[in-house]
Parts: sequence; C-alpha cells; structure tokens
Amino acid sequence: MAYIKRSLFFRLALLILGGGSLVVLAIVAFNHFQMRRNILADQERYYTALASSAAAKFSVQLMETQKVVDEAAALFTTLPRTRATALSLLKKCLRLNRNIYGSAIALAPLENDQEAGFRILYAWREGERIRTMERSQPEQDYQSDWFSLPYYLSESVWTDPYVDADVDTLMITYCTPVRIGERTVAVITCDLALKDLQTSLSGLELGRHGKPMLVSRFGKLILHPRSEWMHKETFVSLAEGAKKGADRDTLLSISRSLSGSAAGSFRFRQIVSQEQAWLYFDSIPLTGWKIGFIIPEKQILAPVVRLGVKTLLIAVCGILLLLPPAFFIARTITRPLKALSGAADQLAQGDFGVSLPAADRTDEIGRLIAAFDRMRTDLKSYIGELTRTTAEKEKIASELSIACEIQHSILPKIFPPFPQRSGLDLYATLSSAREVGGDLYDFTLLDDDHLYFCIGDVSGKGVPASLFMAVGKTLLKSTIQTLQDPAKTLFHVNNELSQGNENCMFITTFCGILDLRTNELIYANAGHNPPVLFDQHQARFLDSASSPPLAAMPDSPFRNERLVLPAEAKLLLYTDGVTEAMNPQLELFGEERLLAFLREQPPQTAEGCVSMLSKRVRGFAQGAEQSDDITLLCISYRDLQHPLEANDTSPTSLLILTNHTSELPRMVAWLEDLQTRLGWSYELTSQLNLILEEWLVNVISYAFADDHLHEIEIRLWQDEAGVRMEVSDDGAPFDPTAQKQPDLDAAIEDRPIGGLGIHFIRTSLDELRYARTDGRNVVTMIKQKG
Repeated sequence: MAYIKRSLFFRLALLILGGGSLVVLAIVAFNHFQMRRNILADQERYYTALASSAAAKFSVQLMETQKVVDEAAALFTTLPRTRATALSLLKKCLRLNRNIYGSAIALAPLENDQEAGFRILYAWREGERIRTMERSQPEQDYQSDWFSLPYYLSESVWTDPYVDADVDTLMITYCTPVRIGERTVAVITCDLALKDLQTSLSGLELGRHGKPMLVSRFGKLILHPRSEWMHKETFVSLAEGAKKGADRDTLLSISRSLSGSAAGSFRFRQIVSQEQAWLYFDSIPLTGWKIGFIIPEKQILAPVVRLGVKTLLIAVCGILLLLPPAFFIARTITRPLKALSGAADQLAQGDFGVSLPAADRTDEIGRLIAAFDRMRTDLKSYIGELTRTTAEKEKIASELSIACEIQHSILPKIFPPFPQRSGLDLYATLSSAREVGGDLYDFTLLDDDHLYFCIGDVSGKGVPASLFMAVGKTLLKSTIQTLQDPAKTLFHVNNELSQGNENCMFITTFCGILDLRTNELIYANAGHNPPVLFDQHQARFLDSASSPPLAAMPDSPFRNERLVLPAEAKLLLYTDGVTEAMNPQLELFGEERLLAFLREQPPQTAEGCVSMLSKRVRGFAQGAEQSDDITLLCISYRDLQHPLEANDTSPTSLLILTNHTSELPRMVAWLEDLQTRLGWSYELTSQLNLILEEWLVNVISYAFADDHLHEIEIRLWQDEAGVRMEVSDDGAPFDPTAQKQPDLDAAIEDRPIGGLGIHFIRTSLDELRYARTDGRNVVTMIKQKG
C-alpha cells in the first residue's frame, strides 16, 4: 500500500481502471434499476388485467344467474302456486345454468301454504343428480338475508357469502321477489357455490408464491392465504387485534385502499415474513366484491436479480480486461516522468550536470522536461548568487552578534553590584527588540556615600541607535564622575551630542545620585518616562521638570529635583518599551497597568520586582513580536550601619538574600568581606560558610510552599567572646533544636534519609537556639573564639 501511494505509475493505472470500473458499474446499476422499474410496471399491468379478467368472468356468471332467476320469477307469477309447479321450475333453473349450485322458492309467510302444499322448496346439484327437499327450518329461513332482504326491500339482491345449514356449503345467493301487483307472494333464489370460484382463482398463474384474495363488499375475507382468517375476519378487525403498530398500520392501509378504489395496486409489508409484497385488485360490480392477488416482491424481481448477477459478472470480466490497457497507458505516461524524477533527485544533491530525458515530445511532458532544463540552468545561477549573498549575510550577522556582545559588555551585569553595601538592593535588565538596540542603563559608586544611576532610550533602533547609545553612556558616566551633579551633567552631555548630529538622533535620559547616608536623591530628567516610587501601599510617578531629550537642542536647560527615599520604598526606572508593549488586540500595556502591578506587589527584592514585571509584560503581549527595547532598573536602600536592635546591640553586619540558590555566592562574598574587615582566620570563615550554606539550602528547599520571592535576613554580631548570627525567614515553622539525633552507629543502608545536616550544624556550633517571632523563624548560631 505504501508503494502504491509513492508510485505514480500504479496510481495512474488504478485511476484509469477505477474510472472505467465506475462507468461500467454505473451502467450496470442504471440498467438494474431501469429493469426493476420496468418489470414492476409490467407486472402491475399483468396482474391488474388478470384481476380485471377474473372479475369480468365472475360478473358474467353472476349476470347469467340473475337472468335465470329473473325469468323464473316472471314465469312463477303465471303458473299455479303448487308443489309440483315449483319443483319443476327449480329443476329447470338448475338445468339451464350448470354454474348454479341450488335454487329455492319460498312462499311469503302470509300466503296459503296449505293450498300450495309447501312453504319453502329447495333443489340443489349433487354431482350429476338434482335433489330436492322442503327446508327443515322455514321460520329461521324467513329471518335470513336471502329471504328478508328481497321481501322487505321489494328488489333483487346478492347476499354475502354464508354456509347453508341444510347442505353444508359455502355459497352466495341471488334472490328476487315475486310480486303480484303491490304484494310480494314469494322469493326465488339461485345459489352459487364459492368452492368453484375459489378453485378457479387458485388455478390462475400467479407464480410460485402468489396467492389470490377475495373480499366481500363489507370487507370480510372470503378467500385469503391465511385460511384461519377466511369467513371470520376483516382487515379492520385484524388491525384492532394486531400486537405490533407496524402490522396495524399495514392492515389499515390495505383496508383503506380496497374501500377507496375500484381497482389498483398497493405495496405493503407482509405480517408474518415482514417481506415486501404487492396487492393487485379489481372490483365485481354486481356484488361490490374485490378480487385481488398477493404477489411477493422478491418473486416479481427474481428475473431482475438473476439478470443483475449475470450482468455484474460480465462487468467484472470487462474490468479485468481493462487491466492490460490501463497499465500500458500508465507506463507510457510515467516512464519519462520517472526518469525526470531521478534527475531531480540528483539535482537536489547538487549535481547540475545530470542528463535529462530527451525533450523530443511536444505534449505536456515534453514541455515539462524543457521547463525543468531551464530551471536547472536558472537554479545553478541562483545558487551561485545565493552562496555569495549568504556569505555576506553571515558576515553581517556575525558582526551584529559581536556588536551585541560589545554593547551588552559595556552595561553592568553583575548583581548584587556592591556586596559590601548590604543595605543596597539594585537590579537591572535589558531586552533588545533586535540584535542591537538603543536602550541603556548604568550605575556606579562615585564614592563611599554616593551612588550614580541612569536609564536612557535612543531614538531609532538597530546599529545607529546602539552606537549613539554607547557614546551617550560613556559621556554620561565620565561627566557625572567629574561634575557629580545630574543637571550639569545632562547640560554638558547634551551639548557634546548636539555637535555634528546630522541624523537628528536624541536620547531620553533619567539621571540621579543617591546619598547613601541620608537617602536623599538628586535627579534630573531629559525627556524620559518618569520613574515610579512605590511601596506596599502606593505607587506614583516622580515629579520632574519638563526638559528636552539629549542631542535634541544645544544649550537646553536642565534642573535638579530632590527627594528623600522612604526606608521601605523602591524606585523603578523603565523605558517606553514597557508601557508601549502591545498585544494582538493592539492594546498597550500603558501606565495604569504599570502602577496597578506595582501596587499589588508583596515585599520582595529589586530582582524579584523586575522579574515579575518582565513576566507580566510578556504575558500581556501574548506572543506578539516585541517592537521596542525593554529596560528596567529597580533600586532601594536601607542604611544598615544605623542601630537595628538585637538584644540592645547593633549588628556588626546584615545581609538580605532571596529564596534562591543563586544567592549563595552573595553570602560567600559577604563572609569574605567580613573576613577582611574583621580579621577572621581562614578556618573560622570556612566553618561559618559551611554552617550558613547548609542551613540556607534547607530553608530555600523546604521552607516555602509558593513560587514567590521571600527575603532571608542574616544578622551578625562580633565581640571578644566570638561570633553570633541570627538567620530569620517567613517560611513554615521549623525548630532544628527539636530534631532527633541521627544514629551514627547504624549501617548507612539502615539510617533514615535526612538529619545529618542538622547534626553537622549542631556539632559545629557552640550553641544553637530557635524562636518563632512575628511569624518568622529566628535561628541563633553562636561560635566562640579559640
């Protein structure tokens, strides 16, 4: 099957064979349904005509019987009403018409039967003999239909079928009144035995499964394939007793068709076999009866089925005969295509000298080969050109990559930037929209007490913006170190950048100097987005004088603003890539979303704030392409050199970490700085490092159930007795002093997991204490000198 899917030869052959097969099968199917329709129509005409013929034949018998009875009635009025006269007349009626089974003369009840010598005389045929008798129950006969209907209606009638009690025969009777003047003196009848009619109908050629049916004018079944229904049931009574709704609907439909039409046909589902059958019927006018034939549909369509099977076998043979020409045609068409496919494979491998099939054909395949040859020539030329272009692009991409590395290398990327200033929390990030961009940030310590920081955004993007950014950052840093005044620095740099600025580029810049002793911030803004000052309760934009960007206009004035940063507040600097971030619905992130985000932030580090904001902006963009550089810088400062009471003594030093293992190098750098300042030995520093690392790994790994950033504070005191450390966190309560001592004498495979780290801390310290204070774990570790 997989080979057929890959082979055009087999698919084309199967397409030709399948198309021919569909045509042949369509012809066979059309012929079958046409023959089916025709044979159903022919059979309807045949059986309807047969029913009409049988009805006409029976009508002739009825009319002959009526003629005999009417003549006898007329003759009886002229003859003396004696027993001998009556018997002679009855025998004459039977001799005149051999179809008549019996005949009767019944005197009216009020006539003088004593004078006539009889009341009701009856003659009937028994083989070749004619027998007579006087009816045994005349009073009952006077109540029967064959006497009462003509007597009281004073007209001739045909009765419904009945079984005569005296001769035990199923018959119908034609009865006519004998009238003298206005008085009915007698009734003369002639009986027709239905056995002869049933035999006649059963002898008709109705096929193997066809059956006749005879129904009276009142719907009673006189003749039917179901003998138990004959002379007892009507279609209506059968429907009332049917258990299945479908059978009830079928019987009622047959009853309506028979009563509503004099002749016709009806298709129905048989009660027992549930097979489809047809009912063809006609009427007998003199009695109102219906003669019908029940013919199964499978019997009617049997010739069609047999002929259909033969036709289908012939069609299959014809389809098999299509195989050789189908494969020949497919082979003729696909041979050059196969050769062209092989040449294409070699061409795909870079062999442009491969030979193509001879293009001596004038059909579509020949034109395809010629077009393929032209494509080969053009492709060879194009690939040569593409190779040169690709090499140039790779060179440019390599240069851009190097430029990106150079650009990012001039930005400070080590955090925390000043581990010796443990109260300073500063973090920044830059995400370029292209390989290189025009955003910048910078910070440095001008001296022990003054921190310089800035953020900027160059107009435009790409390489020009990155070069302009590098020049601007360098000028800002070198100038601020000399002047140490934000406004003067911006004025000086603005004039420098304005010279020779033929491309009219500019830089929006926010520049500030933070006094780490007083938390006083001096800043100036050159057309940049105002920073946001926020804490746990509020967030607001900093007020600043409106000044033009750098390089926009020489000698532009800039003004310093002053602000004292609250102890728990943070300052967020950002570029317009944040507020102008756009989602697929073309909505901007905007300043309101920025303020709302910062107001809802829990207490966390500058790195946590920047990371969460970057994540929020990416989520808002919903995968939309970044259109501008995004730069963020967050800063806060707490003066930890001032007293923070711990047992009424200020700590020698304090370090604040976040619950991430990447913070452990900060702890190591902090201890190394203390070693230098406090003159610790290498052994003491190593021991404290191992103790703190073991405890911090446990806290970071198990204390926090969420993914938020949490602060871990480490306070350290040193006196003549030794070193005391307090490590506090807001994680789940955990008391290391309450943990069981591990069984060090047990085999390693028998020891439970865990417990050795706590054991190491205990044995390495001189004292270990635990307290749960204000929802925080506070672990005190004491290491004595000596």
